[in-house]
Amino acid sequence: MKKAFITGRPGVGKSTVLREVITILKNKGWKIGGIFCPEIRKDGRRIGFNIVDIFSNTSGILASINLHNGPRIGRYYVNINDIERIAIPAIKKSLEEADLTVIDEIGPMELLSHKFHDLVMEILLANKSLLCVVHKSLIKEFSLKFPTIPIFEVTEENRSFIASKIVDYFLR
Repeated sequence: MKKAFITGRPGVGKSTVLREVITILKNKGWKIGGIFCPEIRKDGRRIGFNIVDIFSNTSGILASINLHNGPRIGRYYVNINDIERIAIPAIKKSLEEADLTVIDEIGPMELLSHKFHDLVMEILLANKSLLCVVHKSLIKEFSLKFPTIPIFEVTEENRSFIASKIVDYFLR
């Protein structure tokens, strides 16, 4: 069972690389589960993030400038309820049924849920294949706790080919 982290600066294309890896592995017959957290945009501006269960396509709001309760990170209010209602069951189901569990992403917003944090730590120690996007501010902490897990850093220079390197790692 292999694990890997994807990181990089905001907006560099980490989630795009993750989706590319998923597409390639699915085309090779892999069953992929877990969560995506795509941006919510309005009039060209990011106003929040959804949280989407890859298996069921169930979605909710991870964080938004239009929410007015819950913990706040920057200009976003974080929806702990949807993290726990969607992400946790999606990840648990993926661990039982998928060849690879993906988490996009492990960041300050998601980790406000103690249940999410505990589940991530449990998975990182488990004998399960896992690919996680880790927020740039947390990658050092995660690499110190889990030094054997490789880190793939997405940059402008490598984002066109790094997905194939990640796929090769999982197929080896």
